[in-house]
Amino acid sequence: MANYTFNGSINMTASSATGYSQSQSASFTMNLTGINQIEAGRADIAHDGDYGLDPSAFGASTAVTNGKAYMIKNMDDTNFLKVYDGPSSEADLVGILEPGEFLFNIVRNTTETTTLRADTATVHVEYFFFEVDSAA
Repeated sequence: MANYTFNGSINMTASSATGYSQSQSASFTMNLTGINQIEAGRADIAHDGDYGLDPSAFGASTAVTNGKAYMIKNMDDTNFLKVYDGPSSEADLVGILEPGEFLFNIVRNTTETTTLRADTATVHVEYFFFEVDSAA
């Protein structure tokens, strides 16, 4: 098992045509201990069903049933992607990623698999996730 430190930061600015603007920035550090596995890469998410964020689909030997954190980026030019914490029902919806958008999520419910569902066509995604085995 390994220990990792994740450092994240974001800067956001919104401006309107009428001259109003608002900006926010934030950063945080997350120490993850006892990490047994990290997965990163790209995958094609079909639109005709649910796609469990499962490392066996990416070449690993175990299914994702637990986790600590993940990042998913929609690499598609036109279609959106839905991300669920568990099965693909609206009650489990974590986010909708429009083309080019990304989502970083700290997993709190480690009894469910993160599920992805593409819009009207296959969506190409980049992903990075920590701790995907039963020791999470």
